[in-house]
Amino acid sequence: MSGSCVRRIWQRRVVLFWIVLLVCNLVLVTNKVEASVDPDPPLYDSPPGPPFVPVAVNLPTGSMRQKFGIAAHPWWLDLYLDRFIAYYKDLGITSVRLPVEWKTLEPAPGQYNWNLNDRILNRLSSEGFEIIASFVTVPPWASTNPAECAKADITCGPKSDISTQARFSALAEAVVRHYPAVRYWEFWNEPEAWPKMGQRDISDYANWLRLFYLAAKRADPTVLVAATSLVGPEFFDWLYQYSDDNWGAANRPFDALAYHPYNHDRHKDKNGRELSLNKARVDQLRLMMVEKGDGGKPIWLTELGWETTQVSPGLAAEQLTDAFAFVDSRPYVTILTIHMLHDWTEERYGLMRTVPDVFYKGPLTPDLKFEPKQPYYNSYKYYNKRPLPSLTTDAPFDHTTVLVFPDTGHTVQGVFKTAWQRGSLTLFGYPRTSQFYEKNPSDNRFYLVQYFERVRMEYHPEYAGTSHEVLFGLLGNQLLYEHGWLNEKGDPIAGQALPEKVPATLNADTRWFPETSHAVTGLFLTAWQQQGGLAVVGLPKTDVFEELNPDDGQRYLVQYFERTRMELHFPPGTAGYNDSPYISFGLLGNQRLRLQNRLDQSNQPVNSNYYNPTLVEFRD
Repeated sequence: MSGSCVRRIWQRRVVLFWIVLLVCNLVLVTNKVEASVDPDPPLYDSPPGPPFVPVAVNLPTGSMRQKFGIAAHPWWLDLYLDRFIAYYKDLGITSVRLPVEWKTLEPAPGQYNWNLNDRILNRLSSEGFEIIASFVTVPPWASTNPAECAKADITCGPKSDISTQARFSALAEAVVRHYPAVRYWEFWNEPEAWPKMGQRDISDYANWLRLFYLAAKRADPTVLVAATSLVGPEFFDWLYQYSDDNWGAANRPFDALAYHPYNHDRHKDKNGRELSLNKARVDQLRLMMVEKGDGGKPIWLTELGWETTQVSPGLAAEQLTDAFAFVDSRPYVTILTIHMLHDWTEERYGLMRTVPDVFYKGPLTPDLKFEPKQPYYNSYKYYNKRPLPSLTTDAPFDHTTVLVFPDTGHTVQGVFKTAWQRGSLTLFGYPRTSQFYEKNPSDNRFYLVQYFERVRMEYHPEYAGTSHEVLFGLLGNQLLYEHGWLNEKGDPIAGQALPEKVPATLNADTRWFPETSHAVTGLFLTAWQQQGGLAVVGLPKTDVFEELNPDDGQRYLVQYFERTRMELHFPPGTAGYNDSPYISFGLLGNQRLRLQNRLDQSNQPVNSNYYNPTLVEFRD
C-alpha cells in the first residue's frame, strides 16, 4: 500500500479542510444550488432540537453498544493484529472503523479476493469488536483512467457504464452478505477530496452511494449505510437537495450521516478556550436533519483526533475528554471513532508513538514497538465509556417497543421481542445477554443473537419478513458435541445419541423421526407439538435417559433435541410418576453461557470480561 492516496487523504487536514470547503462553495455557486447553510452556526450548551428517537432496529444493545471506538487501517492491522487487539482491549475499545477497499476485494472483474478482509474482519468480530466499514477505492480496471488510478487512489473515478455499475452492485451485495457481523457501512471516505467522487459534482458521489445502498439493503435490509463528509453540513445539504430532486425524500440512500468534525479552523468556546471538535457544526447538522424529516437518523463521527505535532499529549488528553463528554451529551451522535491508535510515517495523531520514531523517516516494520503517549493514552483508557442508565431517573427505554427485565438487567426488542412473545418465560426464559454478534459453529457465519435462559435466538436477514426471520440456535447439538456424542457435523458417534430401533408400535403417542433415528413419545411429544415443533425445538437427537441437571443438582429423565433439552419434572413434594408430571425445558442458554465463561457457576455475569454480553444494560 506504499504511496497509496487512501492513506494520504487521512492526513494534512488543515490544508485539505480549507481547500475542500472552498471547492464545495464554488461548486454550489456554479451549479446554482441554493446554499441554505449558515457558515457561522451558534454553539449550544445542550442538545438542540427535539428528542432523538432512532428509527434503526435489530442492532447490538447494552454493553456491546458503546459510542466510542478507534479508526484503523487494514494494512497496519494485518501487520500487528495480535498487538493491536491487545491495545484495543487495554483501552476498552469495542468498535473499530476501517476501510474495506473495492480494489482489494475485486482486483479483476468478477474475481473476488476475501483473504485480507477475512483475516482482519473475522478476527475482530470473533474478539467481540463491532466494525464500522468504510467502503472505498476504485480498482484500476473499473476506472476511467486506469494508468493514473493505479498510481494514486484519489485520482480514480469509476466508469459509469452499465457493466461497471452492475459489477459494483454485485460486489457491494456480496461483501455485505459475506460479512454479516458488519452492521455499519460508511460509503467512501471524505469524498470532497476525490476529484471524480464528489469534489466536482455531487452526482459523482450520490449515484454511487445509491447503488451501494440498494445493494446493501438487498443483502440485509437492517444494515445501516452512512453518507460521509469531511466538510459536513454544506456537503450534506448538497446531497439532500440532489437526492430529493432525483429520487424523492422517501428514497434517500442513507440511514446515517458520517462527519469528521476536526476543529481545524480553531473555534473557541465562550471562555476563549479552543474547542476539541467543531461542536457547532455537529449540532447544525442535527438541526438540518430534523428540518428535513431525518430526526430519527443518527450522526456518526467516524474520525476525530489531535495531532501531537501541534498539541501536547496533555492537551490532547483534555481535548479527548471534552470531546467524549460532548458526544455523551448528544444522543443523536451514536458513534465516535478516534483517529488513531498509533503514529506513522506522515502523521502523529496516535494515542501511541512508535519506537523508534518513524515520522518522515521510513515505513512501519514488523519489529516496531509502540509506546503510550501519556496522559493522552490513559484519558481514553479511563474515560467512563459505558455509563449505565438508571431505570428510575433516566427512563431510558420506550416500554411500548422494548421489554425490560430488571431480574437480569437486560432488554428484548426488535425481531427478538416479537419472537420472545410467542413463547415468553415458559418456553424461553429471561434474557441473559444483550443483542450481539456471534459465530454459529454449524455454518461459521456471524449472526445477531440474544441468549435467553433456555434458548439462543438468531436473526437471519435472508428470511426478513417471514416466520423464519428469527431462528433458534442449535444449543442441543452444541452441548452434545461438547459431550462427545455428536461429531462436528451433528452426526451421532456415541452415547444416547446413537440411533434407536424403530418402535414396534407407532401411534398417536409416538412419532418416529427417520432423519435422526429417534422417537418422541408421551409428554415429550405433546410438548414438542405444543411448543413449536421443528422450528423451535428441532429434531430429536437422543433417546430418553436419566441425567444430572447442572442447575439444581437433581436427576431427571431428559431428551435432547437440536435446539433444546426437555426434562420430565414432578410437582414439589409428590411421590413420583403418577403425580401430574410435566415437561420443563432445560436452561441450555445458561449452561452454554457458563461454558463460555460469560456466566459464573451461580449464573451471574462475569464482570471481569469487558466484552461480555451478559453484563447488565442498566441500573435500578
